[in-house]
Amino acid sequence: MYRRKITVSPSEAGCSNEIKIRALLDIFQDTASLAVKDKEGSPGALMARGYAWVLLKYEIDVATRLPGMDEEVIIETRHTSGDGFHTLRVFRVSPALDESKTLVLAKTSWVLIDLASSRPVRAIQHIPEVFEDVIDDVPIDPDFTKIKKPSDVKTSETLFPVRFHDLDANGHVNNAVYFEWAFEATPLDLTAWSVRSMKADFSKSVKYKDTVKVKVCETENAGGERAFIYEIVSGEGKTASRFASRFMPV
Repeated sequence: MYRRKITVSPSEAGCSNEIKIRALLDIFQDTASLAVKDKEGSPGALMARGYAWVLLKYEIDVATRLPGMDEEVIIETRHTSGDGFHTLRVFRVSPALDESKTLVLAKTSWVLIDLASSRPVRAIQHIPEVFEDVIDDVPIDPDFTKIKKPSDVKTSETLFPVRFHDLDANGHVNNAVYFEWAFEATPLDLTAWSVRSMKADFSKSVKYKDTVKVKVCETENAGGERAFIYEIVSGEGKTASRFASRFMPV
């Protein structure tokens, strides 16, 4: 288990004074990198060794609320080698003033890519030192929610250009950007609604200067909640990822 304390800065908060989804995901990514830095090195050092991590699935559940501006929170993360090629990592966010409370939970699935062949490899065989301290950890549930394709009925579409600043050190679109596209394409007044969960299934990458299409369909509107599913389509017309979300009124 790796832990770090952070304070939500004003630049990371939105108009509701809660942390922005993209900022939270960036913090999760930085926390994961710090957790393994002494074993696999920094992301740049891992690339120099000929490997890179690729995200496959992501589930975020807001258990109570998102952290607020200027709030101190504890980020905890742990991981496992998973089954076969997949590596699982989970995150928990709690207020520093009361760590017994859970604010946000997240679960991710990754695969290690050999950059020379562009093919996935078994992480536990290629960088076994990363998993030396997780043998006795509580297992992580490997199951993720299956996300359906949006219906062609009552589906809205929004276009987003892939900008230079959307790219990460590998030259790929940062995973947090996909969440931002889905969030922004949601047909709600987002100043009046707060996200309760977001789930993602990544299948293909998109390219710099491409234009992606985000197709959105509402699937449920009951009990004060509204739920949506999304398909992000590349400029080549291929599905890059699918998302699902739930929102509650602020």
